[in-house]
Amino acid sequence: MLSRRSPFAVLLLVSGSLLSNAQTATCTNWKFFNLSSPAGLSTIPLGINRWGTVVGYGQSSDASTAVGFIRYANGAFKTYAAPNASRTYLTRRNALGVTVGWYAASANQNARGLVLSGSNTATVNYPGANESILLGINYWHTMVGIFTFGDFSLPYDGFKLKNGVFTTLHYPGSVTTNPSSISDKGVIAGWYQNSGYHKYHGFTLANGIYKTLDHPKAVYGTFLNDINGSGVIPGIYVDGSSQGHPFIYINGSFKDVHGPNIQVLSVDGINGYGYVTGTASNATGSTAFTAHCQ
Repeated sequence: MLSRRSPFAVLLLVSGSLLSNAQTATCTNWKFFNLSSPAGLSTIPLGINRWGTVVGYGQSSDASTAVGFIRYANGAFKTYAAPNASRTYLTRRNALGVTVGWYAASANQNARGLVLSGSNTATVNYPGANESILLGINYWHTMVGIFTFGDFSLPYDGFKLKNGVFTTLHYPGSVTTNPSSISDKGVIAGWYQNSGYHKYHGFTLANGIYKTLDHPKAVYGTFLNDINGSGVIPGIYVDGSSQGHPFIYINGSFKDVHGPNIQVLSVDGINGYGYVTGTASNATGSTAFTAHCQ
């Protein structure tokens, strides 16, 4: 059973990787928020749609309990827990208000993909898989996720679900392939794992062609978290001291993201207007945020 946050956030360079001198993104309009109910849960936002609606989850310190949330642009929250589930995670929401994610009935229960549309819910499972998780959805309701025939501590693969048809996603030669998101133009972004020392790499998939996309300062890995219709990608790279650093990839350049009075930052979601969402931490604790980055 998946017990880590691996599809969403992360604790060279190969032939064909894109390299550029890293720059710094200009980020403004920072807004910070936390889920107030249920009490005592950390707020982890993962996606933001074109209307500024943020989805994610609140989780207990031991990760035994999680509830999905939807935060509207006016600041109002709505929470959702799948029936009989101890953990519910919401990962992305498209412009039409359809939300995807996953749930598990208990710590030892297998994960199942989840789709919310108004008052309607549906469960998604890759055919024959032991566990499945939905990570992304675009305007056309095409979804991406990950599946395993064992559990997520083992190598696993990705999938695309379009018009009821599953397609396996596997970066050539990889051990694990993790698609994080799919844009309204059908471009998929995520990361894959090779065996060996420098083993995590970002990738894009467009028109059937996989391309590696690594941050030039990455040593231990590059993880692409989302992609919007303009091809702007937020992510995290891990340097030689095993520290994670957030960035956006825009117009062919990597731009590192820094926040006000923030020591640790993740950028997990982006919409078509350049608004990002993620988690910020300093000596006083952690909080969710939105900001505009370019």
